[in-house]
Amino acid sequence: MKQKKQLIDYLFVGLGASNCLLILELEKRRLLDEKIIIILEPHQKNKKDKTYCFWSTSVNVEKIIPLDFIDKEWDEVILNGKVQRLNPLKYYHVSSLTLYEKALKIIKNHDVKILKHALEQVQSSNQIITDNIVYEPKFSFDSRPPVIGKLQKNQFYINQSFVGWQIQTNEEVFDPQSFTMMDFEIPQDNSTQFVYVLPFDSKHALVEVTRFGEKIMSLSEGENLLKDYLKDYKDYQVLDIEKGCIPMTNADIPSESHSNVRNMGSRAGHVKPSTGYAFKSMSIDATNIADQIARGNESIDSSNVQSRDNRFAFYDSLLLRILTEKPHLGKPIFKRLFGRIKASEILYFLDEESKLINELKIFYSLQWKPFIVAALKELWNHNNPILKSFIPLILSILFLMFQTLNMTYLTDVFLVTGLLLIGIPHGAIDHMLETNHFNQTISLKFIALYLAQGAVIILLWYINPLLALLIFIGYSIFHFAQADFTEWKLNPKISWIWGILFFCGILLSHPIELNEILNQLSVSELPNISGNIFYSLWQDIAFGCLSLGVIMGFVHQSTAMIATSLFLLITTQLTLIHAFGTYFIYNHSLLGWNHLRNHFQVNSLQLWKKASLFSFGAYAIFILLYWYFRNDFGNYIGTFFVFLSAISFPHVLRMNNFYNYFKN
Repeated sequence: MKQKKQLIDYLFVGLGASNCLLILELEKRRLLDEKIIIILEPHQKNKKDKTYCFWSTSVNVEKIIPLDFIDKEWDEVILNGKVQRLNPLKYYHVSSLTLYEKALKIIKNHDVKILKHALEQVQSSNQIITDNIVYEPKFSFDSRPPVIGKLQKNQFYINQSFVGWQIQTNEEVFDPQSFTMMDFEIPQDNSTQFVYVLPFDSKHALVEVTRFGEKIMSLSEGENLLKDYLKDYKDYQVLDIEKGCIPMTNADIPSESHSNVRNMGSRAGHVKPSTGYAFKSMSIDATNIADQIARGNESIDSSNVQSRDNRFAFYDSLLLRILTEKPHLGKPIFKRLFGRIKASEILYFLDEESKLINELKIFYSLQWKPFIVAALKELWNHNNPILKSFIPLILSILFLMFQTLNMTYLTDVFLVTGLLLIGIPHGAIDHMLETNHFNQTISLKFIALYLAQGAVIILLWYINPLLALLIFIGYSIFHFAQADFTEWKLNPKISWIWGILFFCGILLSHPIELNEILNQLSVSELPNISGNIFYSLWQDIAFGCLSLGVIMGFVHQSTAMIATSLFLLITTQLTLIHAFGTYFIYNHSLLGWNHLRNHFQVNSLQLWKKASLFSFGAYAIFILLYWYFRNDFGNYIGTFFVFLSAISFPHVLRMNNFYNYFKN
């Protein structure tokens, strides 16, 4: 029988917290009216099966969930047996049943069809087939658990498994104003285990035992721990039982397979790897999705936490590594943290809203050895964004040592090697960027256009050297800053500020060498003006620009920007060619190479093969020119500078197109 196709507006795969929150946001904007909607959910959703908690200020809580959803809030927390005020934060509780009931009430008022499909049997969230009808949604929201493949190096996966009892006591034994976040005074069983207590009133509480570990806690294990924990309570009745497991992982979560599919919940990376908290993140995500639909977007951006690589992701990886490799350290680490840092500061840190200075205070308070060892292991992974930022910093210190020891030939070896392996090859695959296809062949049309664009720049040097220099500096600033800000995931609208700061820092910190180049380019030299800090005013300006770069890094909480600014400050003590070479090869080219490799999903060897034709051509030209001018090469730096500007212009144009692909 021929299948009939039907277009629908929304397909919700699963009716968990993330999709319920989205339904609430869509209803708030009247985006469910007159829509054809299908929900795939095998369960009735008529009982409380989960407990959702989050923290917020009283001012911001309604941005997360309407107040009538909240059935309990706490002003105080018990940590290490001591009561602490959470001010200005409060800890909030939302029952899963409340969320289901509110969402189902909305659903009843609209054209919604609920299909009781087993979610693990859903072949594709891009469409659903039932009763010989193929339903094709405009938007599909997939909240199934993510499929985690084989873990790569430096990836970890442990389980946050828990068993909880809601109990009723005969006597008033609980303080309803204070909840217990982590009580570690229970057996650890070669993992990290604690008890979590949420008192709803003086006689009624949720008491839950939680394990961070590879082995999932069984119901019997959890209940035995609960019985032992509650042994001093005279009489209590178990009203309800909760059991579940939350993944804690820094593994890659696959992105959406279709443009009309949007991952939700844990499938979109909203479970924080080091804690398991997700509710606030899912709520913010639901608001963002509803806003995009309200604006008429044809597709919805992926969740901004699905591919986390900021410093908080690094912190999460450190803790996951420790809990995986040395689970016995979990208890002493958490106990020391709670004993030395205010609870509100910890919660801001867990929400990734803390300042770098507070994070340094937190790590200073912890046991140093396990975190230093974990950090060294983590940084050994060459793809780690923190490591990529520190490579040029470490090299700049090394090059300064070589200079002090009169061994600058070793710096030359590092730079020439990097130029051959990364610097030249990263610009030798521009033909692929023309069409964004890895197997794109080089055409005569491409070569002709490439040469013509470079010739325009050479002609400009001939007509007006000063204008050509300013244009060259302008598109160089744009190109380098674009690559840095893409890597750091910062707002590209302000990248030009960073570009001006670091470019001025590199050039103006070497006024004598810069004047030699300007003289060869027939451009007026910088006037000789004494400085207040260094011998030249231009060096004072350079130092100020790079110092502003450090400050800018703290403002944007970017460890990478801080590290880059620091290494550029160090290179002010090197020669100009060594300073620029370090930045160009081991920062810019290395980032660009990794962006290209990751974008085309190939390894470095495959990329080198694609770049080989242009790379070897460039090697040959460079060697030939160096051999020809070898005794007088310094007098032709200006000519080399013009040549560099000519070949870089068409490269910048194509890399700009690439970064637009990369961003999308």
